[in-house]
Amino acid sequence: MANLKKAAEQSELVKTVISLDSNFSSLERLSGRIGEIELNTEFDYSQIRRLMLAFAERATAVADEIVLLAQLIADAKNRSEEASKVVATKAEVLQSRNNDETSKVEAFRELMVKVNQLNEEMKVLQSSASAELSEEEKNRITQELVKFEMRLHPLIEEAQVIKKDAQASRFKGLEQNADALGQSLKAASSKLTVVL
Repeated sequence: MANLKKAAEQSELVKTVISLDSNFSSLERLSGRIGEIELNTEFDYSQIRRLMLAFAERATAVADEIVLLAQLIADAKNRSEEASKVVATKAEVLQSRNNDETSKVEAFRELMVKVNQLNEEMKVLQSSASAELSEEEKNRITQELVKFEMRLHPLIEEAQVIKKDAQASRFKGLEQNADALGQSLKAASSKLTVVL
C-alpha cells in the first residue's frame, strides 16, 4: 500500500526514468534470449520472430522514453534556472539590506565616537570646575560650555537623521538606539542651557 502511494506521488521525470530502466532491462533480456536460440527448427524461427517483434516494440518504447526524458530534463533545467533567478533576486535584496544596515550602523558607531569624545572633554571640564575658581577661570569654563552646547546640536541632528533612516529601513534596534542617544543629547543640551 505504501509503495503504491509512493509510486503515485513520483514525478513524471522519475516515472520516465523507472520505465526507461525497465525497458532497457527488457531489451537486454530479450537480446540475451535471442542470442541463445540456435535456429535449428521451425519452432526456433517462430520463437525468434516473436522475440524480435517484442524487441522492436521495446526499442521503440526506449526511443520514445529517451525523447520524453530529454524533454523532461530540459523542463527541469528551465525550472531550476527560474528558481535560481528567484533566489538570486532575493539574495541581491538581502545583500543590499545588509550593506544598508552596515552603513547605518557604521554611521551610528561614528556618532558614538564623537559623543564619547565630547563626554570625555566634558568630564575634564567638570573636574576643573569643582575647585575654587577665579572670575577669569569661570569665564573660560562658561565659554567652553557654550562651545560644548554648539557641538551638541549637530550631534542631536545626526542622531535624528540616523533614527529617521533606520525607521525608513525598518532597522528597529538601530532606530531605538539612535532615538535614545538623541534624547540623552537633548537632555544634556537642556542642562547646559540652564547652567549658562
